[in-house]
Formats: sequence, structure tokens, C-alpha cells
Amino acid sequence: MIKKNAPFAICAAVVISGLAFESAVAQSYQGQTYPSQSRYPAGPSQDGPRSNAYDAAYRTGYRAGYQAARQGARYNDQPTPVAFSGTVDPNQRWRQRYGQTYTYNDDRYYQECHDRPDPGGVIAGALIGGLLGNAAGGRGGGRAGATVAGIVVGGAVGAALTSHMDCADRSYAYRTYSDGFNSGRPNSNWQWENPGNGHYGDFRVGEYYTDQDGFRCANYTQQIWVDGSPQAASGRACQQPDATWSIVS
Repeated sequence: MIKKNAPFAICAAVVISGLAFESAVAQSYQGQTYPSQSRYPAGPSQDGPRSNAYDAAYRTGYRAGYQAARQGARYNDQPTPVAFSGTVDPNQRWRQRYGQTYTYNDDRYYQECHDRPDPGGVIAGALIGGLLGNAAGGRGGGRAGATVAGIVVGGAVGAALTSHMDCADRSYAYRTYSDGFNSGRPNSNWQWENPGNGHYGDFRVGEYYTDQDGFRCANYTQQIWVDGSPQAASGRACQQPDATWSIVS
């Protein structure tokens, strides 16, 4: 009898052991049970890519990291609300990323040169961000009734970028900044020259891209010649919610 039932006993023991092992595997070491299958599919289906919030955040982070690597910048891995919600105020998003919203009052040229001759027509043409075309219309701006997407070059970055230029130089250079960024043409060159003193410069707009908060940005390089001496600079600018381009680095 014992010999006949031995195989049955062994099989029963194996089954019981297997059930116990499966139960143990189904538990984490914290005692929580995980489902045998994820709620989300393991990969994209034939019908198209997955669309849950986690995958959307992954794709957003991947694109941001790729752009940062292309620009040689340090990737900012801090979470932002915009990845999961489109209801955040764009001005708030801008201030969170770039510190403040910049207007003509923050611009170095406007601060230092607004009462000087403006041969490039930057102030009269409302090319400095935050100036209204109709406010300049009485001064011959010719753009009444419209807000012109201009440029703001403020703070320490603006001081470094224009430190070798006088007020007239900046007037000509600012027009190339505004025209260049607003052209939408990547890898395009824009030149300026001040006939009053012979100073001139070459401004190049590099690649356009979208930052982590959805703002349009572009790289730039600048080469100017002042009294025969070349001066080079480079950085990036991003477009604020009011469409004004601001030099941010």
C-alpha cells in the first residue's frame, strides 16, 4: 500500500510547494500583493502608442533631455506641473523657469539709451518688447494698433552681450536680434553696421526648439567688430507668453 501511494504523495507535495512558492512570489517584501499583469500594456500596440499620463510624462522628459543634450546644457529633472496639466498660467510657468517676465523697463538699451538718437528705429518701431505699436505711432513708428513681437536684452546677460557697443551700435544690433528671432529661420545670419563709427556685427540664429515648459527658444551667436577688435558671444533666447523674445543666457 505504501509503495502504491508513494507517487501520489510526492505529486501532492510538489503541487502544495508550488502553490506556496507562487504565493510568496506574489508578495513584495513590504507585504503588498502585486497583480500578475500590469494595468498598462508592456509596449506600444499596433493601434498606436500608449496614451496614459505616465507615458506622456516619459515622452516629455525624453524630448527635454534630448534637447538639453543637443544644446550642451544640464538637464533639469525637477518636476513641472505642465507635464500633466494644461491649465497652468503661462506667465506663471515663465516666471518659474526664467525668474521674471521681462519688459522694456528691464532692457539695458532702453534703460541707458532711450533719450539718445535711435538710428535703427528700435524704440520708434516698438522693437523692444513690451512697447505698443500704437504708443509709438505718434513718433513715426507706423505700426499703430498692434503689439510688435520684440526683444528684451536685460540683466547681466544683456550687459555682457552689448558691453562693447555704444547706444547707436545697440540700436542697429537690436534690429537684427528682433528680425532674426522673429524670422523663424534656423541657421540664418543677420548683419548690422553703424555708418557713424564703422562698427559692425554678424548675428546668427541657430536651431529653434521647445523648452520643457512649452516655450519656443533658439540659440544664437554674435560676432562684432569694434575699432577692429572682434568680440564674440553666444547664448539662447526664449519667447515669453506675450511673444517678446528675451535673452536668457
